[in-house]
Amino acid sequence: MSDYNALVNKCRAFIAPSSVISCVPLSQGLSNENVLINTTQEKYLLKRYKDHWPEYALEAQRRLSASNICPSPVWLDKQNQLAVFNYFDGSTANSLSIDDVIKKLATVHAYSVSTEPMNIAQELSCYKCSPVYLEHQQQISAAVNFITAMPIELGFCHNDLIKDNLIVNESGSYLIDFEYAKTNDVYFDLAALSVSFELNKNNDDTLLNSYAKYKDKQVGFVTSTDKLNCYKLLFLVLSIGWYEQRDIRAPAKKLRAQLLKLIAACGF
Repeated sequence: MSDYNALVNKCRAFIAPSSVISCVPLSQGLSNENVLINTTQEKYLLKRYKDHWPEYALEAQRRLSASNICPSPVWLDKQNQLAVFNYFDGSTANSLSIDDVIKKLATVHAYSVSTEPMNIAQELSCYKCSPVYLEHQQQISAAVNFITAMPIELGFCHNDLIKDNLIVNESGSYLIDFEYAKTNDVYFDLAALSVSFELNKNNDDTLLNSYAKYKDKQVGFVTSTDKLNCYKLLFLVLSIGWYEQRDIRAPAKKLRAQLLKLIAACGF
């Protein structure tokens, strides 16, 4: 995204280029390109999707923004894979406000759209030749077999719920970057939170109990720390494989240490 002025000019439908004060490229977001547009009225986030156009996710954000869960898209250009969102000032979450985040996450999971469910075995197969997969095939197989035998808790999941995708300000916590959102077992999102914030067993129990409190009672929710640990293992393998595939070493190294600690603690 080298010509920021040209991109801003594409946004004439919702913004007068003369009102733009500055365009600042943002370093976060490894999958897409992001630019902060400061105008005389307010701030916007301009995003160019490199991979796919997240049709369902964008519509979900539009609707969920009404519940103060996430920023709303204000302008879309599908042909050029560009989207502009209201920009939420704040900082990346360094600690997890479990009750606040889980209450909003349960609302996301209850969003009434059904997509093709994520197939975690298929996702793992993308990394079957990676070092982390080859090193831990036995544990991966055990985790997949365990969750396959457990009840499925389907919902509309974020699927990339790491701390970088939680913004915190004086008003609370907000979810961002929904481009991988689709139907999945809700334990995948819960596992992502636990891994990203390095929660201990007591925190995991609090996480599950908080989720059960906000989950739609008609749907029900089976709490299982064993199922959570299996999803944590699989989420770690997927994350490590993703980073190592792109030779991003520092986060991969940190996650590998978490994976070994989890395997030792749970006896996989």
